[in-house]
Amino acid sequence: MKKTLLIIFFYYLLNLNSFLLSSEKPLRFIALGHLYPMIQDEKRLNSLFNKINSHNPDYVFILGDSKLNELKYLNKFKKKIKAKLYFSPGNHELRSYKKEYVKNVGYLNKVIIDNNVKFILLNSSDTKENIINFLSENLDSSGSISIILTHHRIWDDALMSQGGYNHDKSYYFDEIYPFIKDKVNAVFAGNSKRQHFRDLTNDELAYGKQNVNLMYWVDKIGDIEFYSVGMGDGIPKANFVTVDILNDKIFVKGDFS
Repeated sequence: MKKTLLIIFFYYLLNLNSFLLSSEKPLRFIALGHLYPMIQDEKRLNSLFNKINSHNPDYVFILGDSKLNELKYLNKFKKKIKAKLYFSPGNHELRSYKKEYVKNVGYLNKVIIDNNVKFILLNSSDTKENIINFLSENLDSSGSISIILTHHRIWDDALMSQGGYNHDKSYYFDEIYPFIKDKVNAVFAGNSKRQHFRDLTNDELAYGKQNVNLMYWVDKIGDIEFYSVGMGDGIPKANFVTVDILNDKIFVKGDFS
């Protein structure tokens, strides 16, 4: 009896070990944005880089308003972050420095395919027509995981700008949704979360005290999840999200330095 139990036990360990060795490694990426308020703080910035690298991501996506028009900061990101690094432009970069941004980064929109995952880097400051054309050309119903990474909360019609290159988008989400419905799994936006999670003040132009403990928040429309991940001013917490993709499932976790 003891011999039989011992054989069963070793058989269990052998199969468990085989499962662990053959189990698929998740594809991991980190998304963050709105770094410019803290970008000159070398100590805080290095702490953020170290925390990001501790997660061993395959990709890092910086989603705008992060001084990407200035080559010295772009080079610092590339030097310090130990992952494949890509960018989406913010209104701060494009409002006055579009030429410099394109020269440094090399693109405004981009598509990256990694096995069954499609990352779509979207210039959310563009016109509605250009956005629809770009999405129409690069989205399909193939069954792969498709993720949009952009700066503005393209789904949020609560705050809007009258023209392009401003703090908020200038088009209604209803105009974009038909082109991503049933084709996109998630959208990550890197604009500041500050105006949505702050104390009210009597002065409508002033910001009240922020909820600094908020790492991200998520909305859902249809089957698409929409994540707002911008870090406000990054003080005292520079927040970001770590995302694992495994077996066609997306797992999101907030973190900070």
